[in-house]
Formats: sequence, C-alpha cells, structure tokens
Amino acid sequence: MSRPFLEIKGVRKSFGDHVVLDGINLQVERGSITTIMGKSGIGKSVLLKCIAGIHQPDAGEILIDGHPCRASTNCSGAPEAPRLSYLFQQNALFDSFTAMDNVALPLIETGRTTRKVAREKVLKLFAELDLGDVANKYPSQISGGMQKRVALARALITQPRLILFDEPTTGLDPQRKNGVFSMVADYQRRFDFTALMVSHDIPEALFVSDRVAWMDRGQMRFVGPPTDLEIARDPALLEFVHHRNELLSELARQHGRSTLFADWPEVRRTYDQFIVVSCATERRRPGSELGLRRFASYQAAVACMKDLHRPHGEIYFLDERHFGFGVGPGETDTVTEEVDAALKAVNEKSTTSQTTRYRWSANAYRLAMVPNPATLWILEDEAEMTSPPLSS
Repeated sequence: MSRPFLEIKGVRKSFGDHVVLDGINLQVERGSITTIMGKSGIGKSVLLKCIAGIHQPDAGEILIDGHPCRASTNCSGAPEAPRLSYLFQQNALFDSFTAMDNVALPLIETGRTTRKVAREKVLKLFAELDLGDVANKYPSQISGGMQKRVALARALITQPRLILFDEPTTGLDPQRKNGVFSMVADYQRRFDFTALMVSHDIPEALFVSDRVAWMDRGQMRFVGPPTDLEIARDPALLEFVHHRNELLSELARQHGRSTLFADWPEVRRTYDQFIVVSCATERRRPGSELGLRRFASYQAAVACMKDLHRPHGEIYFLDERHFGFGVGPGETDTVTEEVDAALKAVNEKSTTSQTTRYRWSANAYRLAMVPNPATLWILEDEAEMTSPPLSS
C-alpha cells in the first residue's frame, strides 16, 4: 500500500484551557483535493496553521511524504524548494505592492532568486493564468475574484506540492464562489499539487473534492468521498450537510441537489446530454426582496421545465441560480427549443418587477465530456464569461 502524501497523527492543540484539536487523525492522498468542513470556530483553520508551521501542535505529528512538518524546514529536511503554500482567507495581499510584486515576494524572500529572474517567472505564470492585464495593478484596483486569483498565483509561484486553502471563497457572492472552486479544480489538474481546503460552502466545495473530512468537537468524525455523505448516519453530520439544501430544495419544490453526487454515474449512463438552466440578475440590490423574488422566479423556471412535453430526467438543484436535468439521445435539439420557449415566457413575466429583473437561459453539455459535476461549473463559468452582459 502506498504511503499517504499528508499524514496527521493524533494532533492536539490547546489555547489555555480551551482544547481546539483533540487528537486529529487524517490522511490525504497525493494529487487529491480534500475539503475539511465543520461549524465555525471548531478549529479547522487552526489545523491548517499547524500544518503550515504557524502554530506548533502540543502533541502528535504531521508528515508530508514521510518527512516531519516543521516551520523551519517547510515540512522537509531539505532546504531547497518550499513544500507547501498557504492561501489565507482574506488573500493577505500587500496593498502597496502591485499584483506582480505580491506574487514575486515568496521568490525574493528566499534570497536565492534575483528580482530579474523572479519577474520573468511571475510573467510566465501570469501568462499561463491569463493574469497579464493585472500585473501592474494594485489590489485595490482589481475585483475580489481577481484578487483571489492573484493570491493563488502567489501560492503557485514556488511550485509547492501542497496548497492549504483557508475558506477561499470568503466574502464572495455565489457566482464568484463557484468560479473560485472551478479555478481550484482547474489549477490542481494543471499544476499537479495536492490541496487541503477548509470551506463552509456545502455542497459547492464538494463538487471539486475527492474526499471530505467533517470536523467536530476537536476530532475528525467522518472522512470519505462526497458520495458517502448520502449514506452517513451521524445525526449531527446530516444536519450540518443537509439543513440548507433541504430548505432551498423545498422552496424551489424540486429534487434535492445533494443526491446529484450519488446519481451522477446513472445519469451519464441513461442520458446523452445534461441541460443546465441558469439565472442572471439585472439591477442587483441587497436585501430580502432579491432573495424572495429570485426564488419566486426560480420556482417559475422549474415549473415550466417540469411541464415540457418531451421526457427528461429528474431536476437537480445545483445552487440558487442553477438547476439541471438529463435528456436522452436524439432529444436534445427539440428539448432545447422547448426550454428556450418556456424560459422566454418566464423572462417576460420577470420584467414586471419594478426593482429586479431575472433572465433565465440554458446550455446543453454532452455527458460523455462531463466526468463529474465539478466539470459543469467549469463549463458554466466559461459560458458566462462569453455571454453578453445584462443592461443595468
């Protein structure tokens, strides 16, 4: 049996009399994405900081590729390249540095890379990540989502084998959150690192995760693939994972989205394409009005899909702006026409709103090219980037 890339054995950490980590055990496979979830204040970020060497555990050990993890050696006995990077919740970009300078900083701090070489490496990485247009801008001049991409570029510049993501979607709206998770999955494939991520975004984070670990009362009480959450029996875990999904699914009066993980293999065997119906918002404004009207519009869109004349699969709740269903071979063109016609009626009705308008549209994806639900987010993000902007 191969050795896990990251091994956490009996790690304990207290602050005064408050026990935060009470014998944490976790194994993370090389090249995987593992998400740690749990209630706020339970110690998830403390665990990441112990791995990164920011905190020193009171007991236990942390091994990366069999080497003890220590802050002074960056989890390795060899002083060459850093073995891990840490992506902080708030990005931790320096306001007085340009995006390029922020990303170059880890190279320059080692003292082994000249500024000229560091600049060349950063420009090469920016080209790979399509970040060239922000190289000379300051954090205050770019969006929150772009700041997150710059922070991830800084994490990647040292070519780490492990990246720790501490709530990577903090402060982002639902659309930008999906974009960050898609970005993590995409970069993980392209740069071949192992990812350990802390997140409260369930189930969005699960779409890109190979394994999930649920932390409660200082211990890991569940570790396994996301699909195993469907058969979990721990009442506290079920409440944590499903309470929000159940509420939103009931409001939309449709199939629970959490079952998409378990159903995906059967969906791919049964249907030829998967249609994703999504909503864009005009004149977006904060407050309950947006949420209530959006759900009313969501219900109307779901209802018209259920009334399609052509047969299709179960409707799955993806998030507050997306739902989808499978269609059989030879049905896609006809179903797409009917979907567009039905959504046109929903969109025309939405124009009666005096404050907010919702525009629904649909895209069809060949299931043979969609190995897992995470790929849907990547495809949807690409589609949204090329779609014309809504008028304000």
